[in-house]
Formats: sequence, structure tokens, C-alpha cells
Amino acid sequence: MNQPVFWSVLLGVSVLGAALRWRNGGPLLARWAVPVGRAELAVAGVAVLVLVFHCAAMFFAPWTDAIPGGRLLGDPVRALGAASQWSYWVPAAALLVALRRIWWPGLALLAGTLLGVGITMFWPYPLTTHLGWLAAVILAGVFVSSSLVLPSRPGPVRRARITSRRPA
Repeated sequence: MNQPVFWSVLLGVSVLGAALRWRNGGPLLARWAVPVGRAELAVAGVAVLVLVFHCAAMFFAPWTDAIPGGRLLGDPVRALGAASQWSYWVPAAALLVALRRIWWPGLALLAGTLLGVGITMFWPYPLTTHLGWLAAVILAGVFVSSSLVLPSRPGPVRRARITSRRPA
């Protein structure tokens, strides 16, 4: 498998999903999209960043090691021991908890693909199987984020009532 092409295609799909959502002015499946609170979006964002770092530490070690402290964090991830397991499963679970209100088939798809990535990473599977699950979880993530998540809006803005007074 030509990995540069693989990662480039997945990056392109991710950018395309974001562009379609932006062009649409909101979620692509607005009928099934649900509001997700700011705190939940923040948890989801941090979880995704940790998962991306985990993946990058495995496949792009020279890049992550160049970040200050990157080698200190990346070495335990690459060792695939307890620290690596915790740094994968905890953010994966946090992501699912943060998005628990989305349309259940989307949440099930995301959960299943996260499980597939974890199993093929920590159990002995061929690299191509793991890369297939990575592609699936990225596609599921693009689908969920571009189609099913509606950022919650603050309550209605109350404006002060303006009354004009004429000088007497």
C-alpha cells in the first residue's frame, strides 16, 4: 500500500467534508442533526486531538518528535503498552460520551470503527487491516462532524427596549 497516497486521500476527504458543511451553511443531514453543547464540543475536540496525536506518533514519528515534548509523549504511544492503551481508549470513550446525543446510527458507526482501530492496533493484525479501520474511522468521523453535529446556540438574545422620549 502506498501510504503517502492513502494519507493524502484521507486528508482530502476530511477537507471535502468540512468544505461541504461550510458550503451548505450547516450540517448536511440537518433533519437528523442535534445540538451539541459547547462543553461537549470542547471534550470532543480535545479527544480528537489526542487521537490524532496518537495516530501521528505511530505513523509520523519524525514530525511528532520534532514538537517540543513530542518524543516524551510519542515513545510510550509507540511502545503499545499500557500508556498507549490508555491514551487511545480514554479519548475514544470521551469522544463517544461527548457525542452521545447524535443520531444513534452515526454514534454506532463511530463506536464500531473506533473499536476496530483499537483492536487492530493492540492485537496482532496486519498493518493493512489496521489502515483499513483507520480509513473507516476517519470516514465515520467526517460523516458525523459534517452531517450530524449542530453546535448549540445560546438562548435568544434579549435586547433592551428602546423608547424615545421627547424633551418637554
